[in-house]
Amino acid sequence: MSGLFVPIGPEPGFVYWIRRITLLLAVGTLIFGIWWFATGRAAQEQASPSPDVSQSAAPASAEPSPSVPAPESPSPSATEEVNPTAAPVDCQDSSIKVRARSDKSTYVVGETPVLKLTITNIGDVACKRDVGPKANELEVTSGGYHVWSSDDCSASDASKIMVMKPGEKVSSSITWNGRLSQKGCPSEGAEAKAGRYDVIGRNGAVESDGNPFSLTKAE
Repeated sequence: MSGLFVPIGPEPGFVYWIRRITLLLAVGTLIFGIWWFATGRAAQEQASPSPDVSQSAAPASAEPSPSVPAPESPSPSATEEVNPTAAPVDCQDSSIKVRARSDKSTYVVGETPVLKLTITNIGDVACKRDVGPKANELEVTSGGYHVWSSDDCSASDASKIMVMKPGEKVSSSITWNGRLSQKGCPSEGAEAKAGRYDVIGRNGAVESDGNPFSLTKAE
């Protein structure tokens, strides 16, 4: 212990004291530096509060950038229609059924049978059809030969366009005068004789089956 306070060596004593003082100053400076760094670090951590976890957890994309506006759905133009109602189309021939019949099954020669034409929309949708005199015809035949037609002497150019719902029927009738006729009605035809006849109806290109009736001699 005495060596710390009493210089020992060949050099003068003040040299050893200077060295010891220098060493003590260096050690003291090092200790002070460590203390200052530690206390300054702690003070800095107390002065700077930790970030709010709830704020930092919020995604950065929560607020849209003003330079990129959110897209807007285009509003319909004035010419667009919401749920437009489609206009009815023309009836296909396959959607039309025609039936022809007479008001009685038997007549006496000289009587004037009333013939009836019925047009039915047998399709699944509404459609439009010409059901006027221009498109309709009633013809009387016998044994496959022409006897009389509603178009022979009274052909008409009148049309009647009608929207027909599914299952809807349109009927018309005409009276046959009981005489034979030819296209253009060049002259009054002879009276039809007793026998079996068929009435056939047409609407455009659609033709009905023949419906039979009879003319009998007067007693």
